[in-house]
Amino acid sequence: MKKYQLNNFGLFLCFVVLILASCTAEFVPDPIDPRLPKYTEDGNNVAGAYVGDNIWESSVTIGFPYYASDKPSIKVWQEKDSLRLRFVGNVDKEQLAIEFHLTELGMIQFEDLINLNGQKISLDGTNNLAYLKANYLSSTNNKGIGQVYFRNVRHSKDKSSIIISGTFGFALSDYYEYPLKVRSGRFDYRIYETDFNPEEN
Repeated sequence: MKKYQLNNFGLFLCFVVLILASCTAEFVPDPIDPRLPKYTEDGNNVAGAYVGDNIWESSVTIGFPYYASDKPSIKVWQEKDSLRLRFVGNVDKEQLAIEFHLTELGMIQFEDLINLNGQKISLDGTNNLAYLKANYLSSTNNKGIGQVYFRNVRHSKDKSSIIISGTFGFALSDYYEYPLKVRSGRFDYRIYETDFNPEEN
């Protein structure tokens, strides 16, 4: 009887390890600049970009129990037909979030993310825009203008998540009103239903 219980516990531990492994980042260096992750479409849970002359890098880390860092989040407001996509990362060990505020995408439920596949969205600074936020507080009141391109959005093989992969770039002004460019941005994340947060108001 004890042997059976240990076997069940062992299976449970294996399951937990597999879940954690599937959520943790796999950083594949870019062949041109290995400080950045290579653009991939495998759900590697990484993102990267140049912010000015600095490297911004996001690598999701999952720990046990109840610990996660640099997880992306998506929030939708159905009434306003708007979506906020947040990628959390670091520049020189300081936390910095890159946010995209997008409209008119018809996002209501988790499965609607698939509709982003292949969409190039112009960030015009009015209807669609980008922000840089330090410690979740806006580091600038300026709105980023550029483009985010959802190059590949699909279900994972086991259907437990949606893999979103793409590229981005935008320009804005920093805290001191100097021009700042975010360029060569790339992301490759697994999005789970728990990362998708609809709001009624």
